[in-house]
Amino acid sequence: MNPPTPGLLSILAEIVYYISLALPIGIGMTVAMLAIPESRGGVVTGRLRPALIPAAVVVGVAAASGFFNAVARATHTSILGALRPETIGQLITAPPSRGGTVGAGTIALAQVIGLALCVAGLVAMRRLRSRWVAAGVAASATVTAVLPSLPLSLSALKGFAHNGITIVHLLGALFWVGGLIALSIAGLLGRRRSAHEAAMRAADDWTQIWERFSLVALYAVGAVFVSGVWLSWIHVGTVGQLFTTPYGRALAVKLVLVLALLAAGAYNVRVLIPNIRAARCAGDSRSAFHLAAHHFPAVVSVEALVAVAVLAVVPFLHGSARAAAGWPAARAFDLTTFGAGVVLVTLTAAVLWLGNRTSARG
Repeated sequence: MNPPTPGLLSILAEIVYYISLALPIGIGMTVAMLAIPESRGGVVTGRLRPALIPAAVVVGVAAASGFFNAVARATHTSILGALRPETIGQLITAPPSRGGTVGAGTIALAQVIGLALCVAGLVAMRRLRSRWVAAGVAASATVTAVLPSLPLSLSALKGFAHNGITIVHLLGALFWVGGLIALSIAGLLGRRRSAHEAAMRAADDWTQIWERFSLVALYAVGAVFVSGVWLSWIHVGTVGQLFTTPYGRALAVKLVLVLALLAAGAYNVRVLIPNIRAARCAGDSRSAFHLAAHHFPAVVSVEALVAVAVLAVVPFLHGSARAAAGWPAARAFDLTTFGAGVVLVTLTAAVLWLGNRTSARG
């Protein structure tokens, strides 16, 4: 039997929570790994700085809303009811579940602390031009994201494969979506700058950023695809269940949005980046700047909107299409399932490797 559909406030809290994880991961990754450092003439990192305080506010709001949402789920009350001190106390003092070592309240508090560290890091990045601080922000958000899926009890160890696949799926999505959101913010803020020297530096910066982010996205997409296939097999028994059950319809919408992101990413790798390289090789600085500093941020902004829509669908993926259709649960994880997973991972890795080599030669 499927659980009841969450209320509107709970859905909004969950959407804000996922965005609050994607934002620090994307911003931290961009500053620490993707962009040219400001000390070496990079300009995109500086253009992200005005967005750091608003991003910190979003993460802070998500820390509070996510905590109260966790209280509501654990105590079986509404999110408004979770605001009562006695309800919060009920969660914090609740003992671990049978066979467990950590209670739900401890995990919720640990997530609040992790998001608070992200807030502090984003505020610090407003003044400190440190790639290490940026890396720390991304790492804090990553750890916070995986906390609920870690096997913290003896009984949870039996579902270690499911927990591991869930973590891979979540992190792949957050790094992919977070990068798109951060790059879209930097692109929109950077369109106001028009000085020729800064424009040329921006073109070089954007070219490096997208080349590096394409590699990150490549592996993120592979992780999302492989883990998504496994999770879909667990929750959906037939193709027809994608259209006849609430879970299936939400998953179908998510799949369409993800395919749109893949199409946009393919356009960037196969069309946009080769055109930028060709313009730079031909000495056409105006075309290179227009493509890298104007056209590329516009494309990424559209991708970011679609990515946020993907996160907005996630709260509706509760229950199982199999259960709604009266089907039995998927078979337990065994050597046969493991072997099929190895084959799928191997084929996906081979396709991504070949695609990356082909695009690099182009």
